[in-house]
Amino acid sequence: MSTESWLGFLLITHHSPLTTHNSSLTLMTPEEWQKVEAVLQAALDRPLPERASYLQKACAGEGQLLEEATSLVGAHEAAGDFIEQPAIALDASVLVGSDLADKLGHEIGPYKIVERLGVGGMGEVYLAEDARLDRLVALKILPAYFASDDARLRRFQREARAASALNHPNILTIHEVGEVDGIYFIATEFIDGLTIRQLLANGGLSPAAILDIAEQVASALAAAHAAGIVHRDIKPENIMLRTDGLVKILDFGIAKLMEPDGVGPDQNEAASTVHTEAGLLLGTVNYMSPEQARGLPVDERTDIWSLGVVLYEMLAGRLPFSGATRMDTIVAILDREPAPLAEIAKAHYHVSPLLEQAINGCLRKEKSDRLHSANELLAALKHIKEVSGPSLHPALKNTVADAEALSLQTRTFSGRYAWPTVALILALLVVIAGVVLYRRSASTAISNYPEPPITAAATGKLYSQMTEAEQLNFIDQQAQRISLMMGDRPVKLDPEALAIIRVNVDRSVRLRQPGEESLNEIYQRAGPYVPLIASSFAARKVPVIIGIYLPVIESAYRGCYQSNIGARGLFQFLPPTARNYGVAYEEMCNAEKMAPAAASYIADRMAELGEDSESMTLVLLSYNRGAESVRKNLRQLRDKENYVRNFWTLFAHRDELDDAFRNEGAHYVPSFFAAAIIGENPQTFGLTITPLSKQAELATHQAVK
Repeated sequence: MSTESWLGFLLITHHSPLTTHNSSLTLMTPEEWQKVEAVLQAALDRPLPERASYLQKACAGEGQLLEEATSLVGAHEAAGDFIEQPAIALDASVLVGSDLADKLGHEIGPYKIVERLGVGGMGEVYLAEDARLDRLVALKILPAYFASDDARLRRFQREARAASALNHPNILTIHEVGEVDGIYFIATEFIDGLTIRQLLANGGLSPAAILDIAEQVASALAAAHAAGIVHRDIKPENIMLRTDGLVKILDFGIAKLMEPDGVGPDQNEAASTVHTEAGLLLGTVNYMSPEQARGLPVDERTDIWSLGVVLYEMLAGRLPFSGATRMDTIVAILDREPAPLAEIAKAHYHVSPLLEQAINGCLRKEKSDRLHSANELLAALKHIKEVSGPSLHPALKNTVADAEALSLQTRTFSGRYAWPTVALILALLVVIAGVVLYRRSASTAISNYPEPPITAAATGKLYSQMTEAEQLNFIDQQAQRISLMMGDRPVKLDPEALAIIRVNVDRSVRLRQPGEESLNEIYQRAGPYVPLIASSFAARKVPVIIGIYLPVIESAYRGCYQSNIGARGLFQFLPPTARNYGVAYEEMCNAEKMAPAAASYIADRMAELGEDSESMTLVLLSYNRGAESVRKNLRQLRDKENYVRNFWTLFAHRDELDDAFRNEGAHYVPSFFAAAIIGENPQTFGLTITPLSKQAELATHQAVK
């Protein structure tokens, strides 16, 4: 836990039915509380036998201060390692006592409380049902005494702003931030999985799993840093692996908006430094960067350090920096070098020199010597995977199956999982039976990460010269590549899905009739619009590839095209929709108006879809049919076994869905993929353009310069 997290935990338990001390802490002034906090921190930094004498000296003549500090230290010692465990792993009945029964079944706005998930320094977390959208959410509720503290309330609101501004499949999705009857809350997606800490305790991870997790975390951090946000508390407890193999970074609770150059904390309150309270260090000590430990301003390189510590721990089975007390650990971080990773880890794994070099690059004491960006680390990890060859392609070492088995032991919330012995045995047998299936699917997910694209230069053939098998293989690899560019986790498409994309590709590259414009002319028209679209979509955190290929299938990049139903412009908005996004009818042919409107429209569909927006194929479908229609289709298939919530699942079960999906929706996403495959491989299709994503990238670089 972070410094505030464990302190918050002590405060909660200090005033819970678990303690008998009748504290008057709630009557203390903020200045008195800061003094208690400072004494408490100093006491906990001392060896156990010295704490009582220290408190007597530090609190001499101040009876209330001594009483409060002594009680809190006693609570800390009684809790022991308990407070260091992730909140999701704790038994709710131990955490909250009688309060649990009072909240179950109650409603906070549209959310109905189902069960208690955990507690931390930033509040209580509940599993709740969102009645509006028929989904489960995790509801974080700010404690009443925090809400009365302006500084902590601002931090809670900053957490929400920081996390909700990010849109990345590996970052926890924020659904809503709100307040009802004085109760402040954040509603986030509910993640079915285990933290890295729990997985390590369950027997460790394979090298393939560790690299895959590291890649996903680095990708998420790259997105956060690009948005100007530093997490500042990357640790195993804040990284969770879902049951489908997707990694999620949790808790941007101490995230900080990076200060622009030359802007100090006095000039920009939103860019406050780590000194949010006198003497308080934010972050978990073992994973702190040297600059964090010294209380200096931080930037994205502090997250790179922390991720390096996590990688070292996953491989070595121990921390690179530790000590008997918090101060000893800080001294190790500032002054000592970690033991050589290859030597420490050799009992578990062979660590390649390249991987050790990358991790060492994360753990340089001076920021200037460290890897400079998450993208740099991500590139290094991908290179390591490439040169390692088949040895890193096996499935994640039972990771999800093990997680499910462990969940049966840890999920004891309010007796809901206290199954009879027979039922538990049957459940375990089901999990064991699923291991084989998971190994296959997890192996497929890893081994099918996009390889270098098959282009005309690589094969010596144009698309029209390929055999049918070669065309399908080409489309398969390119579809995975497009998925990755969209931010989706690439999946192996089934033959039917590949076939429908191929139908759309073939339709686009067919022989043209006399007087009909060529495919080359359509894509050449995109050139002037791409820079504007790229900047508009990047500003709304929507994958740029969505913006640059939607006009291909919507309007063939005709800036003032009008359909027979009255939709106009590049993105084919209907006039009422355009008005809702601030674009008048006469402005609908103006790309400078329509590109930002389209980006905002898609961002809103992503917000409506919530956790389903992690699959951009569903976002694309919602652009065509609306978010409610997509949710309806997903609900129709909710009882299907082993299905992934994406468009391709809907396509596979299209015969079970409505006519609107079968006749229109089933073709929309494949047509987008076809347009993107052609636009990203122009030479393969005989076009004389630069790939549209490259055009967007060049325009972005020029704008930065």
